[in-house]
Amino acid sequence: MRRLPAFVLFVMLVFSAFAQAQTCPAMQEEALAKLVEHCAEQEAGALCLGGATVTPVYRQSWERAASLDAPGDAVSIAGIDWLSVSSEDQTWGVARARFPAYAGDGFEASDSALVALGNVALFPQDAADPPAALFDVKVTAAQGANLRAAPNTDAPIIARLAVSRGLKAVGRHPSGAWLLIYAAPELRGWISQSVVSQPAEGLPALDADAETAPLWLPWHRFDFRSGVDDAPCAAAPESGILLQTSKLVAPRRFTINAARLRLAGTAWLQAQISSGMLIHITDGRAWISTAEGQAALSGGQFTRVALERDNDGEMRATALTEPAAYNYLELSVLPIRALLYETRVSLDRYALIMPAPADGGSPLAALESSAPCKFSAVSSGANIRSRPDPEAPIIAVMAYRESAEPIARGIGADSRPWWKLADRVWVRVDATVSGGNCNDLPFLRAEA
Repeated sequence: MRRLPAFVLFVMLVFSAFAQAQTCPAMQEEALAKLVEHCAEQEAGALCLGGATVTPVYRQSWERAASLDAPGDAVSIAGIDWLSVSSEDQTWGVARARFPAYAGDGFEASDSALVALGNVALFPQDAADPPAALFDVKVTAAQGANLRAAPNTDAPIIARLAVSRGLKAVGRHPSGAWLLIYAAPELRGWISQSVVSQPAEGLPALDADAETAPLWLPWHRFDFRSGVDDAPCAAAPESGILLQTSKLVAPRRFTINAARLRLAGTAWLQAQISSGMLIHITDGRAWISTAEGQAALSGGQFTRVALERDNDGEMRATALTEPAAYNYLELSVLPIRALLYETRVSLDRYALIMPAPADGGSPLAALESSAPCKFSAVSSGANIRSRPDPEAPIIAVMAYRESAEPIARGIGADSRPWWKLADRVWVRVDATVSGGNCNDLPFLRAEA
């Protein structure tokens, strides 16, 4: 792995003069608005500029066909050796990459998005050139097939493949009885010709010790660093990366700072060697694995992954913390409108919501009239929204008889009463039943 250039570290660690009160968050809003407007037609495999300063550095062999000078300018991600996104000289950097990503267990691909904002240095690992021959085949044997380490029946079994499993054939053993195939981007081995469909003509002859690289696509694997706790004002986001895949397809697989991430939804990532990598799942679900553990996260949760370098300078992702609720208020300002798919910043409901009683009774049954105001969801549940407006994003859902203690009440955009649980956390009153002393709650005429 490459080490960060000194000036990149300097840019990331020293917050520049742009973060003055009179420019925040207007500058960030302007840069994001330009990205949304000018990058609407962005093609897959491209990096599109929203706001300066964004500097891609290309591999020496790469011939640039374009540059990033104005919002909407786009360049191919394939030739980028590293990328610097920074805030300097009264600017705020933001750019979006759009690229296909494979599912973790096969070759189905759909577009993913990566939005880098604030102060970020990103180092994509080189994607290997695909083999000259790459043909689709399928397992045809009803009992499935064995993927082996070598082209003979005595070789160890690497994986067992189900009937109709799609594979990529890259070569044929000189005997003609075995094919060298990929069952997934990193899962390669030999399979008997007799248990798969006949590949097209033109497969090269390959020996048992033939070497082939994993079939990773560009930007499936990268290292990065970002600013942390560097929001210039409460209404602006911190530095970091938004990574998104569709929630409607199988999870996509990435390797980020040596941690493996399978993602179906949206993640917010920040990283420093000294403090580790923060992975927040703002929507959907994710599975994270490192050299020392693994975790499953859902929307509203985060984990911290410890990072270190070994004696050769290679990155290692080691211990990770137990999933926990993230600070919803801090993440609620993330620019999710800059992503490809409709999404939300989820609230881990148990950060504010009390579970339904185990005995199935009402949580309000023993509540005295002088007790603090408390409400519970009706049988159809209650939507928790980011503002008192039925058009606002749903950030969580209360199940029947789950309960909460509001801090205020108010009239929403629909002229109906709402409970306020916290800043940017609201529940409409008619989806609840209440008890205790609710009359003394502050009454808000508008969202506050």
